[in-house]
Amino acid sequence: MKFPLPRKRKKPPTLVDGQKEKPRQKLETLKAGKLATLALAFTKTLVDLYGPRIAGSDAGHSAAEAIEDAYKHFCDETTKTKFPLDTKAHSQPFTIMIILYPLLVVLMLVGLPWISLLLFIGFCYYATRELYLYLPFTRKNRCNAEGVNVHGILEPRQEVQHTLIFSSHHDSAPLHRYNQLEWISYVKNVLIPVGLFIACGVLALVQVFSELIASVLLLPNIPSLVLLILLILFLGATPLLFPLRSMYEKEGSPGAGDNLVSVGMTVQLARYFHWRKDCGKPLRNTRLIFCSFDGEEAALQGSRHWYTSMADSLIDPIVLNFDSVYYSDQITFLEKDVNGTQQLDASLARRCTEIARSMGYESRSESIPRLWGGTDAAEASRCGISATTLTAVAWDDRSKPSVQHTRNDVVEAIEPSALERALSIAIKLTDMIDGKRLWEESKEEEEESPSEVSLIFSKLTNR
Repeated sequence: MKFPLPRKRKKPPTLVDGQKEKPRQKLETLKAGKLATLALAFTKTLVDLYGPRIAGSDAGHSAAEAIEDAYKHFCDETTKTKFPLDTKAHSQPFTIMIILYPLLVVLMLVGLPWISLLLFIGFCYYATRELYLYLPFTRKNRCNAEGVNVHGILEPRQEVQHTLIFSSHHDSAPLHRYNQLEWISYVKNVLIPVGLFIACGVLALVQVFSELIASVLLLPNIPSLVLLILLILFLGATPLLFPLRSMYEKEGSPGAGDNLVSVGMTVQLARYFHWRKDCGKPLRNTRLIFCSFDGEEAALQGSRHWYTSMADSLIDPIVLNFDSVYYSDQITFLEKDVNGTQQLDASLARRCTEIARSMGYESRSESIPRLWGGTDAAEASRCGISATTLTAVAWDDRSKPSVQHTRNDVVEAIEPSALERALSIAIKLTDMIDGKRLWEESKEEEEESPSEVSLIFSKLTNR
């Protein structure tokens, strides 16, 4: 049996701001655990400094400036872009619903249910586009604030043949006043008002058919006694819809896991690849872009603006978006986004899953559940870009608590090992794209070349 002699291991060079000299070690290693720790520290600093960062707020603008400063240390170029923002993207449909409801009832009372039905159908179409599909009508006249996107670029050594975008968002969600876990309050303040509005539309449809049979559809008339009593009751129930005016509080969530820690991961990925470049081992042909969007919690407005203006200038782009990375055993790559209605690159999602599993990580690829909203990868996909989102959250809120959009979304709710795995997967994906090995059928770990800078993927949590 051979007993290894104890000896002191030579430490790899540390990452120092403004470093000029290139390290000379033959083989450099950097544990993802260190990057995860730095990402968490970055997140905690910004949460402590700026608190909740509702889209378009002063706190959000200050956070964007801090993020740009962080990118500047590691990127060849950084840009901050402002865009018009509608902060009422999610709340306005509920306000319209409150105003429209009594109008629908009054129109039925005077014998014009067909107008009521048309208004109801038109509103449903509008609300579906705004709240479910995230395909809004033009917002030019509705914008009441200014959002700020930030991105940094790290260039490769040779000609650019691929672009890999790591994206995230720095705005946090406004708190929901009515929580689904508080069942009685949620039924009283959300389900009953929405149910009344839907019942009003159904009643308009019934009255249209009855008047069509009676050949008085287009003529003002008095409804039957039963219908008249029912409509008066519906009209008297109008105050029951008033709670919808306050669906969202003015206060925002701390937004540590959703989604400031993902911004921290993009900063640390920039740090890592900048370090490799300083080691004399930059990427050959892959341009890296690190993005932090504003307005994601306001129907993806920031990423929509960024991809619309940038898509044509990107060379063979691929997007790995980070959103809500909490639990190491819940790593998921999305095949569909925006309540399961927007197709992402399913092949990319499945390939990322294979990469994660080859590294020993539990992962899966699937659609985002219905009524779970959307991520910034959707806007990339709508611009024809291959994209997926890496998330690590429990959809059911039972196996693991879902703290996003609540006051409990703090740094302590995030598992460091989840960040380690996400960062490791991102780095491995980058190397495979740069080495033109992304779509190789072999899922085995390739042997590292002596000329490559390596990342230790094993025992990542032993820091």
